[in-house]
Amino acid sequence: MSSRKPLKQLISEHKKTIILALIIIAGGSIGTFFAIDYLNAQNPEKITLATTTSTYDSGLLDFLLPKFTEQTGIQIKVLSVGTGTAIQYGKDGNADVILVHSRSREDDFINASLGVAGVPYGIHRACIMFNDFIIVGHSSNPANLQTGDNITKVMIKLRDAMDTGNMTFYSRGDDSGTHSKEKTLWAEIGIIVETRWVGQPDRYTETGQGMAATLLMTWEDVDAAHEGYTIVDRGTWFSFNETYTSLKILAESIIGEDLLLNPYGVIPVNPVLHPHVKYLSVSRFIGFLTSPYGQALINAYRKNNAVLFHANFGICDVNSSCPTTDDEIAIWTPFQAEFAGLTV
Repeated sequence: MSSRKPLKQLISEHKKTIILALIIIAGGSIGTFFAIDYLNAQNPEKITLATTTSTYDSGLLDFLLPKFTEQTGIQIKVLSVGTGTAIQYGKDGNADVILVHSRSREDDFINASLGVAGVPYGIHRACIMFNDFIIVGHSSNPANLQTGDNITKVMIKLRDAMDTGNMTFYSRGDDSGTHSKEKTLWAEIGIIVETRWVGQPDRYTETGQGMAATLLMTWEDVDAAHEGYTIVDRGTWFSFNETYTSLKILAESIIGEDLLLNPYGVIPVNPVLHPHVKYLSVSRFIGFLTSPYGQALINAYRKNNAVLFHANFGICDVNSSCPTTDDEIAIWTPFQAEFAGLTV
């Protein structure tokens, strides 16, 4: 004789299937991503963020992430690497979300034609913030960089000083966003560093390391014959400038010039390619970063009494010449509601 199971017991036994069905019915394609997230995420309360050394070394993440966790219960594991490595982690599915600063490579990451069988590696990029790059070196300044020099003149002076053996330029040489920017600046004056100074470390040294280590090597080069220079983002610089006191800012952006501006974008890894990606938890994280609360936190962060990053969700095309779209705003605005009413 069979017995009919009570409705409560049936619901309990098939709770996951029922929730998945409701999510898909209610959410359409986005609901499908959420269903993937619910089904495959072993621990939706923990996501992995692959990001640049600048967001980590500056202390910004130590400031932001506990506030997100406090509000949501979601913990974030941080992989602090160069932009190139962070993007590769995303491609390989070793991160749920990336936060990087190399717009051309970010666009490639979300380009379906450059993905797998027409599926992009990432989806729905959002501009979060920007800062800028600066050139630092010893106060003796053998390249004679002057306040008011535009970046083209700065790079020409550095080139000439290197060619004459008066200085050493320390490059990260690690495929990071900073390294990419450096190569772009050399290209502006027609220089391909891989061929011009190959095998000449007294003129051009690739450290193959992060920004903190590269700053240290620049600071340690006190040989008057060829004292060091390097390029660094301002956020990282203000985290170390009281340590490397003999280094000074010798070149920075001037009015009307945007070559040194440094926008950061956040991108979820595509759950279609990597079904284990915790898309719902990532969406809540991006909702936090783009919300008025998250943007205010970014603006409020200080180091040595200096502003390190400037929030620019939805206005990056105005603030940092980084194209944005109405779709970008429309996609992420609903996820900001969770953080409404919170104040810094």
